[in-house]
Amino acid sequence: MTVAASALVVTATGLPAVAAVDSYPDEPSEAAASVLDSTLFKKALAAAAYSEAGSVSNAGPNEGNLNVELLGSELVHLGDVEVRLDEILDFGQLGALASRSEASGPLDAHAISGLAGADGGVTLDGETDDFGKATVDVLSVARLLGVDGLTDQIVDQLLLEAGAGAAEVKAEDGVILDQDGVGGPGQYRVADLDLTLHSPVIEDAASSIYDIGGTIDTTVEDLVNENLDESALTGLFDAIPGVPTPSITVDSNMQENLFQSVVGEPITSKNQLITIDLSTGQLEVHLDKLVDGPNEGGINALDPNTELIDDTTYPLIAETVHELMEDITNILIGAIEDSLNSVTINIAFTDESPLGNLDVSWSLPLADAVNGNFPEAVNNSTGTMAPVAELLVGTINTVGPALAPILAPVYDLLISDEGDNIFDLLINDLKTDAITKPLRELLSPVFDVLSQVLSITINRQVMTEGVAPTSTKAAAAETSFELSALSIALLPANEVARINLGNAAVRIGGDDGGSGEIDPTLTAVPASVAPGQSTVATGEGYTPDSTATVQLTDPEGNPVGDAIAVDTDSEGGFSTPVPVPSDAELGDYTVVGTDDTTGEAAEAPLAVVAGSDICAMDPTLTVEPNAAYPGDTVSVVGQGFPAGVPVTVQLRDAEGNPVGDPITVTPDEACGFITDLTVPEDAEPGDHVVGAEPEDGSEGAEAPLEILDPGTNNPGECTDPAITADPTMVRAGEEVTITGTGFPAGANVTVQLQTTDGEKIGKPVTVKVDEDCGFTTPITVPEDTPPGVIIVDAQPDDGSEGAQTPIAVIETVGGDGRDLTARFENPTAQRGDEQTFYASGFEPGEVVVGLINSESFALQAQEADAEGNVQWTFTVDERLDLGEHQGIAVSTEQGDSASATFEVVAGAGGNGDGGLASTGANVGILIGATVLLLGAGAVMIKRRREISQAFATAMGRLSDDSRSA
Repeated sequence: MTVAASALVVTATGLPAVAAVDSYPDEPSEAAASVLDSTLFKKALAAAAYSEAGSVSNAGPNEGNLNVELLGSELVHLGDVEVRLDEILDFGQLGALASRSEASGPLDAHAISGLAGADGGVTLDGETDDFGKATVDVLSVARLLGVDGLTDQIVDQLLLEAGAGAAEVKAEDGVILDQDGVGGPGQYRVADLDLTLHSPVIEDAASSIYDIGGTIDTTVEDLVNENLDESALTGLFDAIPGVPTPSITVDSNMQENLFQSVVGEPITSKNQLITIDLSTGQLEVHLDKLVDGPNEGGINALDPNTELIDDTTYPLIAETVHELMEDITNILIGAIEDSLNSVTINIAFTDESPLGNLDVSWSLPLADAVNGNFPEAVNNSTGTMAPVAELLVGTINTVGPALAPILAPVYDLLISDEGDNIFDLLINDLKTDAITKPLRELLSPVFDVLSQVLSITINRQVMTEGVAPTSTKAAAAETSFELSALSIALLPANEVARINLGNAAVRIGGDDGGSGEIDPTLTAVPASVAPGQSTVATGEGYTPDSTATVQLTDPEGNPVGDAIAVDTDSEGGFSTPVPVPSDAELGDYTVVGTDDTTGEAAEAPLAVVAGSDICAMDPTLTVEPNAAYPGDTVSVVGQGFPAGVPVTVQLRDAEGNPVGDPITVTPDEACGFITDLTVPEDAEPGDHVVGAEPEDGSEGAEAPLEILDPGTNNPGECTDPAITADPTMVRAGEEVTITGTGFPAGANVTVQLQTTDGEKIGKPVTVKVDEDCGFTTPITVPEDTPPGVIIVDAQPDDGSEGAQTPIAVIETVGGDGRDLTARFENPTAQRGDEQTFYASGFEPGEVVVGLINSESFALQAQEADAEGNVQWTFTVDERLDLGEHQGIAVSTEQGDSASATFEVVAGAGGNGDGGLASTGANVGILIGATVLLLGAGAVMIKRRREISQAFATAMGRLSDDSRSA
């Protein structure tokens, strides 16, 4: 049976026209996913791995994990009846399932439900057993809904076992994708689907099979008696004087063997649709075999809205029952031949006289006798008949070969086509009335009730499209799409309830709420800072591609500090640091963000508190890098220590013995510190720890540090990987030479081009590091690469440090001889200072990118202003060594450039190498500097992992919201 495809548009399918996602109706896009839901997300079952996202207020990605223990207590409505899920559903076999939802823009959304991956993701791939099963108690549902027709005499158990479903829906640029190319938009996975019933009728069928075995025994005995040539058999013994004519009886004991051949294990029909286990009274209907998918992939490649149960279902199952009974007949007939040794021909010679008794018996298994295997006769004779008996037994034990031609015709009859026909007719007559008819009569009301109680749909899709937006700023007509791998409607005629397994849904292209007006919101993270520190103000819902003004106000509403002008992005959002003056009084302040276009404003509270009040007081320690050679210097970052209380930092070996001299550092008012620690030249390789203990005896912290063996690689050459590109400005389709230094000798390094967001560009190149820890390899920029900054990423296959460098993709080389100029605002700068790079002479609107080439990182592309000027602001941090650094501003359109240099110098009290002083650095300043760098649009190309990890540790007080901002 092939089920025709259903149309996708709601008005054509007859499916309920309910939006799949409506948790964020006033936001441009949203997504939702779950392992299980009830009635199209109208009731979100939180324990069923439910997740959702809205593009403005909750973009995600957000995840939901299955909680089977809580899921059973969830309540669902079956019409007017409210029941716990565990009264009708059993989730005990479900696997580790989860969902993930993300709405990243007005036209982009992604929802997926499926197996929880080891990396925290969600996937549709996996073994069937990994998904597990959910079991619907159909009998309980029918009785709760008041559907009559099934009694315990017909069926006392009726379960729908559904392999947990999975689904994925993805919208990109306003288009809902068809990821697998079959079954319409989205993709889905159904593990398996079985209807299992138990019935006294099936148990009675087993009894009937046993009775059939007994009838076959009787028939065999009659056939042997009718066709055995007794005169030929007795004639073998006529020459022995004094021997009476023997009595001949036939005994067939095949009943148990025949019964076990059918009942001993479950039997599955040839079309794989039905499995019957007569020993337990259980019958399984494999519902996934009811449909033939038009595409490769079977049940997981069906057309949208494929119904499993319709008016053709029962006739197909009834026909399969008939065929299954034919299979049972063939099994029984085959078992007869295998059981003919249970048929014996008993020959007995008996005679009684006053002087003695003749008692000689000979039992011949039919199959053995025909094949020449004869048992010896048994002699129990007495008195004067003993000599006669001995003569008879001797004759019996020698005439065996003469018996084969006499018994063979009977044996051949039983195994011949004629014999098969006899038993076939006999078994068919018996099974038709005793088995087939009762089973078909059993299944008819089951499927009558089933079609009333359940509608089972695979690849259920509900789409609404073409909804007119109410806002003049709406980017496209709104589209909503829901996909359920498996959908079960209860009382489908009235759509009383629906249970969906494996769900994903998105809505895209909506407006901003229908008013056509902005709706600004503002947050300040962290919400508590000390004087001299900064918070980060994040705005949403402002006029897109415009400007806003951010102002800090004191408890009386007076402005504090200067107003901050910010640019809004294409979605009306912005993020900017808001400093609190070092002399600010403690109290409740407010951050106000005003939309410059409309004058509308939003506020966020900010508490200005003493530095010690914002300490986590849960000390943590980070050492970067966490592996070093003797003589190397590492950074030690502490957070959550008592402000102003000196802390002793000490390196110790695995036994706890001190290695080298301790360092004393004092945490700043933000309760943190950063200090350098140099590994002694005589330190032994192996596992070590760095400990930090406050002098007041309060809690300390420690972090691991591995001391590497200098003999492994030359520490000066192989522990500080870096790469350079030549040229740094290149057109799409051209080749760049990449040179690496400081990589592990002998390792394979994968060189990959990628965007500044980490998306791969073109194919990677693999190169082996030479004995001097270096390599050189060409790599080609793909023809279709757009102008702008891209990243060259080099990663060793042993998992050690990698390196990156930016290059500029340009349209032409050389330009037209324009007089381009560049300069840095400050000729010299210290670490922690803010630096601005200016360039001019470009055409208005021309796209320009910036590179800092000494310790390579990129500055994001900008359009030149009306006067042809561009500028970038960034923070001088530990990536930049003491000395001269070059900045290059490159036109992506004409390929010409301008450059300038500035020098990084040590600050007063510095340690001479440009690092942070060992007495501790202000972590609050470090955080503020990092935020300024991010706010200026710089793309940090991290040469070593310690930079990102140390910064992440230093920013530990910030909430997840501020980090995502």
